Amino acid sequence: MRSLMTACAVAALLTAGAKAQAVGDAAPDAREPVYLEAGVLIDDRDNQRLFARENVRMQSGERTLFADEIEYNPQTGRVIARGNVRLFQGDEPATLAESIELDSEMSEGVAYGFATLLENDGKAAASVAVRRADGSLEMTRGYYTACDLCEDGSGSPTWRLRASRVTRDLDDQMIYYRNVRLEILGAPILYAPIFAHADPSTPRRSGFLIPSVDFSNRLGFSYKQPYLWVISPHSDLVVAPRYMSEVNPSLELQYRRRFYSGEFAFSGSATYEQEFDEDGFFGAEELRWHTFAEGRFNFTPRWRWGFGVQATSGDLYLRRYDFSESPDIGRGIYEMPNRNLASQIYLQGQGQNYYSDIAAIRVTSLFEGQNDDALPHIAPIGQLLTDLPFPDWAGLLESELSTANLVREDGDDYLRASAGLRWNRSTILPLGVRFEPYAIGRIDAYAVTETDGAGVETGSRNFTRALGAVGTDISWPFARMDSWGQTIIAPRVHLVSATGVDDGERPPNEDSQIVDIDSVSLFSRNRAGGYDLWENGQRADVGMLLELDTVSEWLPDAEVFAGRSYRLDNEVPFGAGTGLDNENSDWVAEFGIDLAGFSIDSRNRFDSESGRLNRSDVRGTFSAWRVGSALRYTKLTAEAPGQNDDEEIAASVSFELTDRWSVGAAARRDLDTDETRTAQASLSYEDECTRLDIIYERENYNIGNLGPRTSVRFQLTLFTLGALQDD
Repeated sequence: MRSLMTACAVAALLTAGAKAQAVGDAAPDAREPVYLEAGVLIDDRDNQRLFARENVRMQSGERTLFADEIEYNPQTGRVIARGNVRLFQGDEPATLAESIELDSEMSEGVAYGFATLLENDGKAAASVAVRRADGSLEMTRGYYTACDLCEDGSGSPTWRLRASRVTRDLDDQMIYYRNVRLEILGAPILYAPIFAHADPSTPRRSGFLIPSVDFSNRLGFSYKQPYLWVISPHSDLVVAPRYMSEVNPSLELQYRRRFYSGEFAFSGSATYEQEFDEDGFFGAEELRWHTFAEGRFNFTPRWRWGFGVQATSGDLYLRRYDFSESPDIGRGIYEMPNRNLASQIYLQGQGQNYYSDIAAIRVTSLFEGQNDDALPHIAPIGQLLTDLPFPDWAGLLESELSTANLVREDGDDYLRASAGLRWNRSTILPLGVRFEPYAIGRIDAYAVTETDGAGVETGSRNFTRALGAVGTDISWPFARMDSWGQTIIAPRVHLVSATGVDDGERPPNEDSQIVDIDSVSLFSRNRAGGYDLWENGQRADVGMLLELDTVSEWLPDAEVFAGRSYRLDNEVPFGAGTGLDNENSDWVAEFGIDLAGFSIDSRNRFDSESGRLNRSDVRGTFSAWRVGSALRYTKLTAEAPGQNDDEEIAASVSFELTDRWSVGAAARRDLDTDETRTAQASLSYEDECTRLDIIYERENYNIGNLGPRTSVRFQLTLFTLGALQDD
């Protein structure tokens, strides 16, 4: 025996030994050479052993082993590492152990006091672990968690799965457990003789998802157990039976599929039950359901077609069973107002110089008592917008084609076709004045069929009209730079003159029913927004913007705007509630302030004669230290006979009790009726591996025969395993 002090590798000796052992088994080059570095190397030739100590590093191919001591047999290639053992293999996370015994290629072995990192922050540990050549692990008295572990071993992770045996199967991409228990802060909560979940390295696997739990006054205790079926790399199906203690069970389905040219998604539910309200059940048991679906498919990189389906068996089904009445699936390209569903099919294209779409839509209402036959079938509705060839010096010339056809089973029919041109040219004049003249020309053709309450046709109107407008938009911004920031003052004037409309050329207002003014729409060329209303005559829109941009977060950034519109003739095309129903419009006054953690934004409309506040929308946020809050106040004063004032305030606040625990509350109150419409309180916990929310909700609405709703929801997410939550 001899001792050799060295700080460099003895690669040649070990490589020769490795190759000699391979003779007779395989070609001499079939095995990777083994390299060794150590502070102390002991060559025990009598027992054919090499002992390496002090900062030992051993490498074979992509595998690198670090330890306090390594015992190596050049003839058999067996390696025993002891003390602070770390094994790295390519891009895989490190394997840690108190001691480990490996084969000649360091691909198989047995580890004691074993721990390893997995993908997506997963961690596994065991008293004994056996590693196979394919990378699979068999662990005795092991556990799995995604939580951080204390280096000194004190304390327990937020959660972990502890089992008598744990197997990581890379072929199946699963982790299997025997006699497993879920521990929360070291305390056993759940037990199962067998359990399995997808390996964190795999993107998707079939299996049970973590269930959903909810308590509500309508449905009672609710438990939903979803199962994910990964049909192919491009499609999956979630089947989720749902038990509810107060009503019959239901079944929910979610399906997704991607194609080479697009994608398809579906969600739906079904149950066999009576209707029910606050007083109990009534009517016969029958199938009740909902369906949301959508598809989008590309013809070419610029053209695609798609569809959306939104349907339900009853107006109150979604609300009864706690589904959203504004679903994300099935929206298509035309969205409907609140509590209305639409099924549609469409074609859409967009290029560098054009945009086009055409669709067919069927609208249904979720308002109980609403006659769906009075809602239109819209087919077709579409538009084509094109930038026409025009010299750059001459400005921008655009063309527009549009059509809409509304057919009602109970009500008036409506057909419109429009063609128009728009021109504008923006110029910067001397002294920084921005001058933008424009011209609009349009021809509309209408065919309107009128019916009475019994559905009998009472008349029809067919007419065309030619519309035009010319105007200019002028603004003159002034800017001043100071050490603390920048000040901008920008007066703006918009002048427009538009052709008139005869009484016989006024169609039913189908597309311009919501008109309001703010700092943006005040200067719009046609403030009606749609085609049916036309703002004729002459007017002047004036406004002033003041803006402060500061260089420090402790100095406020501010923006203030004030403006109004003046009619230069006696024409008043808009009705009450728009702010444009008088010769001079309401005053528009808006301001915003942003200072450190505080911000406020206010948009207001004041009556032009009395100064009364007709509309206000104020939003504010505040955050400092562990506190965050938000406030919104809205007010809409009734400006027409038969209308009621609408005034509401909504507020939310959250407070971080610690770095991991927080509480929150939110409420929305109707100030006209002096009733709290919604209220919510929550308790939340979050760390590196867990998210827990307990949420209390109260909705104080009477919709149809459904009264207020109260619920308590539990949302638990164990990172890398899944979530226990209510949808």
